[in-house]
Amino acid sequence: MNNNDLFEKVPISKAYFKLALPVVLSMVISLVYNMVDTFFVAQTQNTNLVAGVSLCAPIFTLMIALGDIFGIGGSSVISRLFGQKQDEEGKNVSGFCFYGAIVCGILVSLIMMIARKPILTILGTNQATLPYASQYYTYMALGATLIIVSLTPSNLMRTEGLATESMIGTITGSIINMILDPIFILYLNMGAGGAAIATIIGYFASDLVFI
Repeated sequence: MNNNDLFEKVPISKAYFKLALPVVLSMVISLVYNMVDTFFVAQTQNTNLVAGVSLCAPIFTLMIALGDIFGIGGSSVISRLFGQKQDEEGKNVSGFCFYGAIVCGILVSLIMMIARKPILTILGTNQATLPYASQYYTYMALGATLIIVSLTPSNLMRTEGLATESMIGTITGSIINMILDPIFILYLNMGAGGAAIATIIGYFASDLVFI
C-alpha cells in the first residue's frame, strides 16, 4: 500500500490506527527512556549531580520546542500542500524544515557556549551544583544540532504516511540511550557528562535512521 492509497482510499478508521499506533508506541518508549535516564543518574547517590542535571532540564525542553517548530509546524504546511496535490511545494517545505533545523541547532550551540556562565546562573546553579550542571550543559550545547534535527524528520515522516519508519528511528535512539546510560554514568564514572553524551549519541542514531 502506498501513501496515496492510505490517505485517499483506505477507510478513515483504518488509516487513523495505522498512523496513530506507531506514534503512541514512540511516545511510550520515550517516556520509559526518560524514567530510565533519571533512574541511572539517581543511582550515583550524589544529590548535587542529580540537581545539576535537573537544573539543565529547561535547556533540553527548549531544544525539543525548537525542533517541533520545524517538525510539527512544517508538517502542518506539508499536509495542506499534499491535500492540494502540490507535492513539489511540499517537498520544498520539507527540505527547508530539515536544513532550517540544522542552522537553528548550530546557532543554539553557539549562543549556549558564548553565554554559558550567565545561562547557568539563570538556571539556578550554586557552588555545589555548578560543576555537574556545567558538565551536562556543555555536552548538551555541543550536541544541540543533533537533538533539534532529530525532532524534525520524525514529525515530517508521519505527515508523509511513514509513521512506522518514524517510530523505528525514535525507538532506535531511545534504546541506544538506555543501553549507554548505565555504561557511561555508573561503570565509566562519567557522571553528568556521561548522561549527556548517552543522550546525544541516542539522538545521533535516530538522525542516521531518519536520513
